[in-house]
Amino acid sequence: MTAPGSSSDQVGGAATVVPAVDPVDDTTRAVALRLAASGHADASVQQRVVHAMLEAGASCRPADVIAALHDHVGPDTDTSIARLHTRLRALGGRLIIVGDRDYPPHLADAWPELGAPLWLFAAGAHVPGDRRPTVAVVGTRRPTADGLTTARGLSLALADAGVTVVSGMARGIDQAAHRGAVDGGGATVAVLGTGLGVDYPTGSSRLRAAVASSGALLTELPPGAAPRPWHFLARNRIISGLATATVVVEGRDRSGALQTARLAGGQGRDVWAVPGSINAPASAAPLALLRDGATPVTGIDDFVAAVCDTLPGPAAEVAPRGITGLSPSAAVVYDLIGAVPATTDALVSTSRLPAHAVLAAVAELVDRGAGVMTPHGIVRRQTATADAGGGRVASVSVAGSTGMRPPQW
Repeated sequence: MTAPGSSSDQVGGAATVVPAVDPVDDTTRAVALRLAASGHADASVQQRVVHAMLEAGASCRPADVIAALHDHVGPDTDTSIARLHTRLRALGGRLIIVGDRDYPPHLADAWPELGAPLWLFAAGAHVPGDRRPTVAVVGTRRPTADGLTTARGLSLALADAGVTVVSGMARGIDQAAHRGAVDGGGATVAVLGTGLGVDYPTGSSRLRAAVASSGALLTELPPGAAPRPWHFLARNRIISGLATATVVVEGRDRSGALQTARLAGGQGRDVWAVPGSINAPASAAPLALLRDGATPVTGIDDFVAAVCDTLPGPAAEVAPRGITGLSPSAAVVYDLIGAVPATTDALVSTSRLPAHAVLAAVAELVDRGAGVMTPHGIVRRQTATADAGGGRVASVSVAGSTGMRPPQW
């Protein structure tokens, strides 16, 4: 049985399952540009189409999804490709599609099951197109003075260590994170809740320019798209998907930062939180995450050292490193899973283990933090570092062993 979106007819054969992310041809790219610029194939539409294709067991290659979106939305004959290219050039932007060489690889790991967008509009000097360490630093728009200091300090130290900082350009913690990375001479990426060319938050043009010079501005929205509440909820899955670890500095109950962290957990990424007073509203999100298993940030130097120790570096292999202390059956299953969900049937067929052994192995991998369950099977957790003594890596359990869906995009 083929795992949804897999480029091969079986789960195994190689050490990991490689998702099918072949680049699209020029004709399909033109269709994608029309769809992306029209705004009619937004995150919610992509979600419905991709989930329907997964449920039907259809291929989720980018070209196939673009064709399905075109059928779903209908042709847009009024959109001029030449005019779109001209506008993008004026903004210093371009369209990147899953499968392109410069589509961020950490984000591509979340395609198609875990929320990666089919395309991104990008502007800037450094779109994260390799496996270098990347950390999302997020939080509230209404921070305390200490929260601003902490966000800037964390990002400054991360930049100094060569780690790219990702955030959402919102006022408060997000902008403090971007400024810290810029001041540290490092790269930072802002995921926007608007299209390129929109002055939002108002008066932030200088910071946006600094971010574009050091890193990149990314958005799935067409140029000129205005800010809408649902845009920011949808962009949070991109922030979490770009990073191998997410740290929440401050956030209130039911905040966007809390949603970003839970999305990160559902994508198999590490989640950290800065502890705060139980009496402070801005500490509600970090405390909720700590209750659910996030790792506490107890100091900037310790955090940066831990993150740099667990994240893949520039020369790291694409596949996550192995873990020790697994049972024989779990070790076999661990070697067969990757970024594409693998079903129990597929694992039984490939591993030649009995079904009960595969089920036990999957439960062990999830319990050890080495795997994450999705509605369509288990995927490998990117930064699993469980120890030989059987200790579980602290992470926020979103999908968990129950097979529940991660939070919606």
